[in-house]
Amino acid sequence: MAVNKTPKQLNDLGDRYFYGLQVPKNLEMAFTYYKQAADLNNPVGYFNVAKYFIEKEQYKSAIDYLNKSKALGYTKANIQLSNMYLNGLGLRKSKKKAFKNLDEAVSAHDINAMHQLGIFYMRGIGCKRNEQNAQKYFELSSENNVPQGMYCLGSLYLDAKQIKKDYQNGFFWLDKAAENGDIDAINRLRELYQTSHPYLKKKSNLYLKEMEFYYDELLARTGDLEALERVSFTYYYGNDFCKVNYDKANKYFKMLHEQDHTKGYLGLGLSYLYGRGTSVDYKLARENLDVAATRSDIEALNALGEIHRLGYGVDINYARAKDYYFEAAKGNETNALINLGLLNYRKQISQATHELAYQYMKTASEKGNVTAYYWLGIFHDKGVGVPADFKKAETYFKKAIEYDNLGAKYKYAQMLYEHISKIKLPRKRKNISYIMIKDLLIDYINSPVTSNVNTMYSMYMLGDLYSLKDFDLKSQKISRYYYELASSQGFTKAMVRMYFILKEKEPKYALTFLKKAKDQPHDGEALYEWANLLYEGNKYIEKDQLKAKEFYGKAASLNYQPAKEKLAMF
Repeated sequence: MAVNKTPKQLNDLGDRYFYGLQVPKNLEMAFTYYKQAADLNNPVGYFNVAKYFIEKEQYKSAIDYLNKSKALGYTKANIQLSNMYLNGLGLRKSKKKAFKNLDEAVSAHDINAMHQLGIFYMRGIGCKRNEQNAQKYFELSSENNVPQGMYCLGSLYLDAKQIKKDYQNGFFWLDKAAENGDIDAINRLRELYQTSHPYLKKKSNLYLKEMEFYYDELLARTGDLEALERVSFTYYYGNDFCKVNYDKANKYFKMLHEQDHTKGYLGLGLSYLYGRGTSVDYKLARENLDVAATRSDIEALNALGEIHRLGYGVDINYARAKDYYFEAAKGNETNALINLGLLNYRKQISQATHELAYQYMKTASEKGNVTAYYWLGIFHDKGVGVPADFKKAETYFKKAIEYDNLGAKYKYAQMLYEHISKIKLPRKRKNISYIMIKDLLIDYINSPVTSNVNTMYSMYMLGDLYSLKDFDLKSQKISRYYYELASSQGFTKAMVRMYFILKEKEPKYALTFLKKAKDQPHDGEALYEWANLLYEGNKYIEKDQLKAKEFYGKAASLNYQPAKEKLAMF
């Protein structure tokens, strides 16, 4: 037992056991220390003994100790007695006595009692409803940095009936309360920005979303699990009002993880899997995703499917990937439906069919997965699981583009370009399509998140487009610009085009492009043109028909038809 300890030391020891601070919670041990402090006629000790009896629901004993504490001027006892009168805990309910106890605490300058007395005046509890008095006490509380007082003052300014509404000050004090961690204020502001208050009528939807997210993040910092989940994945995936920030996403994933929340395991698993905000660690990725998957998290099941389909830290196993995708799809994970479609499309599993591939994509689109529109566009274009149909492919690509699918811009432009070359169209209609192709390809190139290969091919297509005789915007200068741009990024077909552009006027420079192209051929064209040079010879290339035949053979092996025809002549 404590010997020769001050009342403060005794109360602090009691608090450790009462609240379980660095020791196991033990109410009886807490009572022992509190009682020793009370026996020294300490008002805090009396209050703490009362707190123990309230926890035990022994309200009569609690009231005796609260009255002793109150008699010694400890205003927290007034506040507790007010609450007991208000709720009828060991006492007959009395709003007037509840009000009187609070009023006494405020008269003794208890800051925490001020906003509560303001609430009594605002609601007419034990007194006449009086918003002016409520405002007075809320202001006193707010000036003393009590967040709940700030919340009450802000709410009063917005909802006032007896005093003049003041929206500007209402939002100011709610915001200040929220920044000080008041959950009521945070939730009120989230609601205000969701529903759009008259004070916000001139603000854009984007601004309202940004502010709603700002307060959602404040809520997440208080440890609210639902807010942590929303905020962490918003930072992970990004959207129109929030940039991707993997560091922040992982910070909140870790907070969820510390509370053993499934989405914390999922988020960290995804971050380790793809190296987002951390180093790639397939072992940690699988460990976290396995935990989430055992709790039937469909996103984790889909990610485990990805691990086995793509061989992330394991041997590629399409059959096992299919099992994970199938379990996820049963839970309505539409990305898993798309992945099942891809396994069938690429014939990577037994009994795969293109018809099944199409059906999975169709189902995913019907369930709201907009990525499926992109694949349905490809399937209708190429005739995968359905007859080839340009119009249907076009419809799906346009739908995908509406949802900002960059790949759809590239694929639609490519399909449209190939389609126009096969059909007859009036020049005006053809040019409308050419301009559409141009815009789609430029949008794709200018995006920061595109495939390098597709970007190079887009540049090459623009080079071709600007060289067309029937394109109203035809420009050899712009055409050369795009060919040269694609060449600089290693696209060999563009290098061949640069060779043709330059070979008459700058033959030596032209050869530098062709040499690079034949060393890393995209198809047989560069090899074929190099063979032609060897076959005929010029001032820069020595004639060598034997060597030419060798390069014709290399081009033919890549299925380049002109090279096959040339070989037949030897």
